[in-house]
Amino acid sequence: MKTNDAVEDKAKRPDAKELQEASIKTFQRLASGFFVTWKIYRRSFTGVVGLGIVFGFFLIAVTAQWTAPYDADFKAPAIDTFIADYASRDLPTDVNWSKVIGLTSSIKERPLERVMVYSFEEGQTIVYPVTRGIGELGEIGIEIGSPTTYVLPSGAEYLDYAHFYRSFFFALCPCEDGSNATLMEYNYDFAYLREHEVPFVPLYHSNLWNGFSPLYQEGRLALAFADEHNVWMINKRPPEITEPGIDSVTFTNSLTFPNATIVGNPLVVDGDFTNGSMLLVPTDEGIKAYSLVLTRASLTLRVLDISIDKLEWETNYTIDDEPFEPVTGNNMLKFPYPYSPTTALGKEVVAVGSTDGRLVAFDRVSGNQTWWSKPILPGIREFDILDLYSSPDYIVMVGTTGEKGLIASIDPDTGRIGGNNSYFSTVDSYLNSEPQYVRGQYRYVFSTDMGTIYLATNEMKVNATFSAPGGGAVTPASFLGNIYIEGSRTGNYFGVINAEGALFVETLTGVNIAPLPPGTYPSGNYYPLGTDYEGHDILTQVMFGTRAELLVGVSAAFFSVVIGTIVGLVAGFYPGLVGELLMRATDVMLSLPYLVIMLLFAAAFGPSLFNIIIIFAILSWAGIARVIRSVTLTTRKRAFVDAARVSGASDTRLIFRHIGPNVIPYTFLYMTFMISGAIVTEAILAFLGFGDPNAITWGMMLQFLQISGHSLDAPWWLLPPGIAITLLSLAFYLIGRAFDEVVNPRLRRR
Repeated sequence: MKTNDAVEDKAKRPDAKELQEASIKTFQRLASGFFVTWKIYRRSFTGVVGLGIVFGFFLIAVTAQWTAPYDADFKAPAIDTFIADYASRDLPTDVNWSKVIGLTSSIKERPLERVMVYSFEEGQTIVYPVTRGIGELGEIGIEIGSPTTYVLPSGAEYLDYAHFYRSFFFALCPCEDGSNATLMEYNYDFAYLREHEVPFVPLYHSNLWNGFSPLYQEGRLALAFADEHNVWMINKRPPEITEPGIDSVTFTNSLTFPNATIVGNPLVVDGDFTNGSMLLVPTDEGIKAYSLVLTRASLTLRVLDISIDKLEWETNYTIDDEPFEPVTGNNMLKFPYPYSPTTALGKEVVAVGSTDGRLVAFDRVSGNQTWWSKPILPGIREFDILDLYSSPDYIVMVGTTGEKGLIASIDPDTGRIGGNNSYFSTVDSYLNSEPQYVRGQYRYVFSTDMGTIYLATNEMKVNATFSAPGGGAVTPASFLGNIYIEGSRTGNYFGVINAEGALFVETLTGVNIAPLPPGTYPSGNYYPLGTDYEGHDILTQVMFGTRAELLVGVSAAFFSVVIGTIVGLVAGFYPGLVGELLMRATDVMLSLPYLVIMLLFAAAFGPSLFNIIIIFAILSWAGIARVIRSVTLTTRKRAFVDAARVSGASDTRLIFRHIGPNVIPYTFLYMTFMISGAIVTEAILAFLGFGDPNAITWGMMLQFLQISGHSLDAPWWLLPPGIAITLLSLAFYLIGRAFDEVVNPRLRRR
């Protein structure tokens, strides 16, 4: 019996030829239906216009990479966006230049006198004298004179410039056998002074603490180096008046950690203040803090010795007795800015970041944990902490969020982001330089690995952006100094080496004229629709933004109508308990405050285009579900459904094979309307700060316009994305209205 059934089933199965013929017939029916639909659709002039607009935007999205005036990440060079004094000098192109440093010989005023470029690989050093000239705006500007070439040790792994009782350099050079290193000192004129043997090859170095000033003659300079198990520290004090011929007095000390591994830069907290000086060493076991002891002469109080004393405290990496993994590396430990070399003001706590985005602070004197915090960044769901830096009022946190760089001002008393979690900014890429504080301007200057230089306020709001002519900088931006005096609000310069191998220096003060209206600018670039405040070309942004808008609109609408169609089909086919439950759920969705829930979901899930698509699909299916249910209730009573049921078709086959094709036109109709809704929703979310900062969208263009404060004075920035949103939304609406005539014959007779 089973054998006969199997033979009979096999006989009923269609062969390959029958399947091919069925496929051809299906294709012919679809083609015939398409041509009939198009014949009716093209009678609608508005529908054809809408279809033409959508097709035009689709072509723009596909060809933007080749037809846009500039690349997606293009920024107008500083010569176009910022009127400021600048100068440049060509450098030898066969040298990999590593560092740019501003030099001064004066202790009191510290005016910028020379600019130095240095190569770690070859030791080559070129120094340019700096004098005052006439700037671009007629004010005092910078002039760079003829260079002088020096040779410092090649292969150096550390070079820093110190303002002590006189100016000089430290250069650290590992020995050839890899057993130790030599710390060499050079004076302001690059003449060799002395050297010190470091008993290992350092992996880390401390902050270069400089407690000397003209008013504090007992100041000292401290610097520590470390490898995985050793710390070597050098302390210097200025010579006494009664010690003629002595350049300075030097003390060296060392520590060994046989059972612990050092995992980051040590931190020196020096100065003759009440709480004492300290050396803090981060290890894999925790932070270890040692006191520094000064031995003085009883009568003259002259410093006789500086030494590392006992272990004052140590603490492990825990929060509420739960361990955390610290962010290790160069700037693992930081304390707020040392306001005075003679007091403990600003050095009460030491902070460390964790790999899960938390900050923890320990009391510098006792080692007790004073606070821990998970910084909140509105609109940013995930971020990583990379470095911590000291600044006058805050701890500066540097990190990443996706492909963007992140910089924030952290309150040293609470660990929270300042300004009620508003003191932060994201930039085009990862920071590759230390955020250097410019006193006279109360600004920070830093750069990213995209070659962009940023000037940010104390609230970490980007004040201006710079880019060196000739391409992205190959060296990190370095604050050079002031051609007037330190603390002046004008004359502060930064320096970089650009991609063409030229030294480029520019003042941080000037007139930021971005956003730029349409036109041709000094660089020779033409901006058809102008630029935004960061120098992005508006036309390029609109063209690349088309991709994201079509992706969001079509994808969000598709998922929404799929959910709504399935719910409507099932609810209409089962009008009893199942249908009632589904319709009550639909009523609940329709009664929810759409925008409020959308904002809550966006805040909870984080800003990304994918999340916006999912959120829209979840919240927007209810309307079409009711329409499809109504159509299904009517269709399920028609004769062809009864015939299929009598022939033995299952409920699933009846729903999706027989009733489904009859509701598809309504599904497509509502999908065109929902595409418009999804595009507008993305623009609303982005404008309110819940858009994807890593994507180029028309909504994000408007959001950046709003937060930059140029909503009323930059119509070339405001109108293009607004018009594009209106046109694309209107086009899909027109397509929907025209397709409504296809679906509803009564409309065609009007």
